[in-house]
Amino acid sequence: MPPGYETSLMTYEQGRKRYGSLIRLKPEYEERYIILHRHTFPGVLERIRDSNIRNYSIFLRDGMLFSFFEYVGTDYAGDMEKIGADPVTRDWWKLTDPMQVPLETIGEGERWAEMPELLHRGEGNGPEHKPSAGALRFAYVAQGTSGSLSGKGFPGFLMDIGIQALSLYAKDDRLYIYLESTEIEPEKHQSNLEAGLERSCADWHPMREVFHTD
Repeated sequence: MPPGYETSLMTYEQGRKRYGSLIRLKPEYEERYIILHRHTFPGVLERIRDSNIRNYSIFLRDGMLFSFFEYVGTDYAGDMEKIGADPVTRDWWKLTDPMQVPLETIGEGERWAEMPELLHRGEGNGPEHKPSAGALRFAYVAQGTSGSLSGKGFPGFLMDIGIQALSLYAKDDRLYIYLESTEIEPEKHQSNLEAGLERSCADWHPMREVFHTD
């Protein structure tokens, strides 16, 4: 999971800030990484929450990890310093860091590579927003840049079929999109969701969620 010592790009909406970042996962560690994140140290989860991180997911596809979370505090740098100083978290990183390979395009002080948010649509943290456990979560990746998104009706069509929030990011000629759905049947919703993504004129591929905490 993203260490607290990196610097990430943030966007604002009603006091909730969204962060997206990337790092590679060594293929020989994929199974171990997934199992490890199914049994995350309780102290790590407590520190994440105490540092005002919410709705935190990590997705995986083809050796790339895409993380998305929301920050609800007022001192991001200070909260990240607390994560970096936490002894339980540092022990956790001793297990996870050797499994990962930072991107060549990381900025100074980063381990996970920050991504600019190109687009956000949704309810924010208003009364209709049902983050994390109250919503289905999806992530997709596509080859391309923001210029690839020329499809008619994107992203409006997604909002019409029950997507309550989406955030779009770009890094190194790839697009990453995080979505939350109000639907309660994932299989029934999947075809409509992917039909909506096709309107963007990009070839989207689903990513697997391997970690989540509210």
